[in-house]
Amino acid sequence: MKHYLDLIPISAKVHRKQSRMTRICIILAVFLVTVIFGMADMEMRAQRLQSQKSDGGWHAGFKEITAEQAAIIASRPEIKASAWYDVLNYRLDEGYQLQGNDAVICGFDEELLDMFPGMELEEGEFPKDTHSAVFTKSVKEQLGLKKGDTILLTVPQGESVELTVCGFTGDTSMLTEKDAFGVFLNTEAFRTQLSADSSETYEGIFYVTFTPYCSIQKTLSDIQAQLQLSDNQITQNTKLLALMLQSKDPYMMQLYLTAGVLAVLVAIAGTLMIAGSLNSNVVQRTEFFGMMRCLGATQKQVIRFVRREALSWCKTAIPLGIAAGTAVIWLLCALLEFLSPSIFGEMPDFGISWLGLISGVLIGLITVLLAAGSPAKKASRVSPVAAVSGNAGTIQEARKAASTAFFQVDTALGIHHAKGSRKNFFLMIGSFAFSIILFLSFRSAVDFMNHAITPLKPYAPDLSVISPDNTCAISPDLAESYGAIPSVKKVYGRSFAYNIPVKINGQTKSVNLISYEKYQFQWADDMLLEGSIDDAKNGSTVLTVFHTENPLHLGSTITIDSQPEGQPVNVKVSGILSNGPFSIEPGVETVICSQKLFQQLTGESNYTIIDVQFNSKVTDKDVAQMRADAGDSVIFSDQRMKNRETMGAYYSFALFIYGFLAVIALISVFYIINSIAMSVSARLRQYGAMRAIGMSDRQLIRMISAEAATYAFFGIFFGCLIGLPLNKLLFEKLVTYRWGDSWYVPVGSLLVIILVIAGSAILAVHGPAKRIRGMSVVDTISAE
Repeated sequence: MKHYLDLIPISAKVHRKQSRMTRICIILAVFLVTVIFGMADMEMRAQRLQSQKSDGGWHAGFKEITAEQAAIIASRPEIKASAWYDVLNYRLDEGYQLQGNDAVICGFDEELLDMFPGMELEEGEFPKDTHSAVFTKSVKEQLGLKKGDTILLTVPQGESVELTVCGFTGDTSMLTEKDAFGVFLNTEAFRTQLSADSSETYEGIFYVTFTPYCSIQKTLSDIQAQLQLSDNQITQNTKLLALMLQSKDPYMMQLYLTAGVLAVLVAIAGTLMIAGSLNSNVVQRTEFFGMMRCLGATQKQVIRFVRREALSWCKTAIPLGIAAGTAVIWLLCALLEFLSPSIFGEMPDFGISWLGLISGVLIGLITVLLAAGSPAKKASRVSPVAAVSGNAGTIQEARKAASTAFFQVDTALGIHHAKGSRKNFFLMIGSFAFSIILFLSFRSAVDFMNHAITPLKPYAPDLSVISPDNTCAISPDLAESYGAIPSVKKVYGRSFAYNIPVKINGQTKSVNLISYEKYQFQWADDMLLEGSIDDAKNGSTVLTVFHTENPLHLGSTITIDSQPEGQPVNVKVSGILSNGPFSIEPGVETVICSQKLFQQLTGESNYTIIDVQFNSKVTDKDVAQMRADAGDSVIFSDQRMKNRETMGAYYSFALFIYGFLAVIALISVFYIINSIAMSVSARLRQYGAMRAIGMSDRQLIRMISAEAATYAFFGIFFGCLIGLPLNKLLFEKLVTYRWGDSWYVPVGSLLVIILVIAGSAILAVHGPAKRIRGMSVVDTISAE
């Protein structure tokens, strides 16, 4: 050994157990930071991918500009790509049709295909002349067209435009839901063939994407000033720009601030975890540092030794923490790809989050260096005399005796030990408290998710067959035939009767009468505010949907003239639902009954709408057969793509948000157990001395339990004291600012994290108690 720092690997071997506990704390801290920052990075990637597929990859658009202005914009060095786009019959109310089916007509430059991944050509090529067009694949499947065929496009004036099929592209969720076709022409064909004859003025949008690392907002401001454009002439892809950290939207700025606060909290939590473990480790080995002083080491050398030793732990702890964090991120990404392959299938199976890796390394190294400073100074101040006497680190100055006024001696000693060292007490309860603070802070993201992304409702159909004029015109036989298809999971129909005159408590009102069957009554039971659905299901009563101006209450009587007899029938309201899948018209109440009662009151036995939910075995061939069975006299709404997009967005957000909460909870459990074990190890000699003067094992365990309970109590107290206001602040920035909802105390989440902290403190006592019971008094006193 040529240098005193060569003692570090020797010390590591001798104090293997103590250093292992410290390394575990560093691993946990690095794991926490790596997972949370890495998951946030992967979530941003997932949301960007989903946004590009659903809304397009364009960054900004310019409306009502001239060709000369468009050329000026496209010539700027910050512009990566640009393309014109325009659309007709977007709301399907202008009369453009293909063989009697509504069609949306789009005209754009070929460069736009790169901005909209969902419009990728599946067959053929982009239109090169003014008589060619690309069609959605639904045209190919339903009309039997192939490349090279011609078809007439009916325009509102009754004329027709002949188009040649040059290719096919995928459908969009909007088109399949509305049972409409998509027709895509190049910009020249759109302007010459349709725009001049259209009733709408040509108001195309000039879409652009910017080069990487460009300041998009500054560039947009320069363009606006140069071309003297109004704010209404510039539109931005707000969601995509926000995910690129390029948005100045006021609400996006609130989100950025919230993300910054959460990032700081994660960094502080990691710092406290490492600082607490290093402090306990140094306290536990105070005599060792005193012996170094006896051998001639200066205070500066001891400080350098402690810092170098802390960094040596990082050589194994940081890579292990990063590896574990990366493995968790890979697992979550794989799960996301499995849950929604159509949206997230392009995500890499083993993607690397550089943000997570760099954050984990920096937080680990910087925190260890900062956290080692104070323990190093404390170690350097150890008296050589105290080390020689064998009392270094085993006896602390007693400023005040343990109070036994309210507790037994062993319990009082446990509380006294917990509060004996102010710094250690602060670090311990700070780590406990930050677990609650982090959990409550990330809990506000759950509320944001539930407002920003509407999850798929249990009653959401994958396919609907709808009567065009909203009458009862669909035979129940069609529902029965659908139910026999193996890929169909559920079939449920509804009948509607609109604006029926009724008397409610003697006053004439109007109601929309809607029939339910067994599945819909099951879902209604989950939305029941008061009353019961049993009588309504049997056909003797009805249900209504709550709103503040609804005159119907539980027990109200509705008088309806039955058809065709015309005899008045009295029915009672037996249940109030919190909401329903129907829009509420002013002055018209929603009344729900069984199909049997509906037929009795209206004389109608057919359905207005049939909804279908599929299992995972459904194919496009099954849907095509169901379309053929339904015929051409109904609206056939295929909502599978829309549902996949909704589920993909929700799965992505939910997986990562609940993943954050789960990681925080698990880290809290492991850290608390490890910290209590380190605290007990640091006091083993004191416990040995107490056993030598007559303290029993049970009393020692009660003392340790009291110490752990003290940390948990004050950690929970300060965690709630700081966490709840912070939760309120973040809730107001994420939810109240946008949707106006008032903050509420998240009682359920609060109880979960409190129980996790309390349960961890109880579990933490088990290991040290077992260790003490297995050691003799002599072994306890001489323990390292």
